[in-house]
Formats: sequence, structure tokens, C-alpha cells
Amino acid sequence: METGIKKTEQKILDEWRKYAESINDAHEFSEDGLLYRGNIFFEYDTWHRKEGKEEELWLNSRRKLLIITKELNDNETWNIREETGRQNCAAFSYHRGVPFIKNLRMWSYGLLNSTSDYYPEFDEARDMNVSGPFFENAPIAHINCKKQCGGAQISQKTLSEYINRYSIFLKSQIALYDADVILCCGNANGQNLIFDFVKSQYLDDLQLVDDTGNWIYYSPSTGKIVIDSYHPSARIGYKEVYEDMMSGFRTTLKYIENA
Repeated sequence: METGIKKTEQKILDEWRKYAESINDAHEFSEDGLLYRGNIFFEYDTWHRKEGKEEELWLNSRRKLLIITKELNDNETWNIREETGRQNCAAFSYHRGVPFIKNLRMWSYGLLNSTSDYYPEFDEARDMNVSGPFFENAPIAHINCKKQCGGAQISQKTLSEYINRYSIFLKSQIALYDADVILCCGNANGQNLIFDFVKSQYLDDLQLVDDTGNWIYYSPSTGKIVIDSYHPSARIGYKEVYEDMMSGFRTTLKYIENA
């Protein structure tokens, strides 16, 4: 039985889909949100996950992470709440996987384990046998701005159109989770439409934190941290991005601690 966050999440998604259907834009609509934390199983050549105690985990966690990406890179819909990051083959290994999921694992591991004095070393986060299981059990919500399936790339123009078209639903879904850290995975050539939306529609008092490489922001009124991040599939070195992000995040935590 759905309660609380999950019940409201599903209501938002149902209304989002209904509106998309009304304008003939609901083809391959993928639901997303609070990642399931139930049993993982392999069926029909695909890894699946059942619902579990994800809402209880979320509500009782000291730090909650919301990941916002552009769209699902697939040609058919699936429920992103079942996301595990596992490659769809029975001979499973955490070390198999695309850069997208490897980065999300590492970034999630670092962001949820860092303190004002410490962040996990890159080699630790890069060990998929460490960050892989962590990703599968951590308090994470993952949503796309565009619910319809897409491809490897989406133009800024198209993304902007979808963000504006469904802004009321996107804003409601972001606000629902009340996450402590929001990872806006969309910076391209110095522009991040996802971050811009969060700043203009959700946390309008965001301030850039000094000495964070111009990509970590803080909301004084809420205590929330927003990261103006590259896309997880960006062709930039794993180590460079990880260390820059975590160094800036640690600086931000120290800034908040001393504020």
C-alpha cells in the first residue's frame, strides 16, 4: 500500500502522464522517483527490483540525494524506480557498466559519505564492488525532466521545451522529496537548464560557494546543496570530475558548518 511520499509521487506522475496524453505526447512515458529498495531479481533478460522500505529509508537518512537527469536513453519505457545499474546479463559483475552508471555510483558514494573534513578517496569510490552495492541501498531519488524516452543526446532547445511544458509537474516532484543534496546532471558548454530550473522555480536564494570550482551552490533558507554537474556520460576523466566535485562538496559542508 502506498503512503506518504510514494502516494504523492504516483499522483504527480499520473497527472503528468494524463496531461501528456491530452497533447498526444505520452508515447514511451517512463515513471521515476524514489528508487526501490526491495529484492533484486533477473527475469526476461533484465534486472528488476521490487518495492521495499525505500520511503522509510529516505525519511530516516541523515542525508538524502536527488539526482536529476535529462531523459531516459532507451527506445522503450521502463520504471526508473527499479534502477540498479546492473548490466542486463545473468553473469553479473559490478565492474561491467557504462560511464553513466559508474559515475552515478561514485558520485552518490562520495556525496553521501563526505563530511566537512573528509571525502572518500577516488580509488575507494571507483571500486564498483564498494560503490555498486552502496548505490543499490542508499537513500536516492532519480528523476528525468523529460519522461518520454530519448536517445544518447537531446538538444538544449528540446530540453527547454519539455522543462517549460511540464514545469508544474517537475517542480512538484522536485519539492516532494525535500532532498538535502540535488545533483543537476546537465551542464553542457557552461549551460545547465536543469540547474537553472531548480534555481528559478524551487530554491531562488541559491548562492555560489566560494572555492568550489563554480559548481556547488547553497540555499541559506533551507540548508540545501545544489550541484551544477556534468552529465554522467560526459567524456571527462572519472578521477578529475570526482575529485573536483567532492573537494567542492567538502568545502561547502565546512562553509555550512561555520556559517
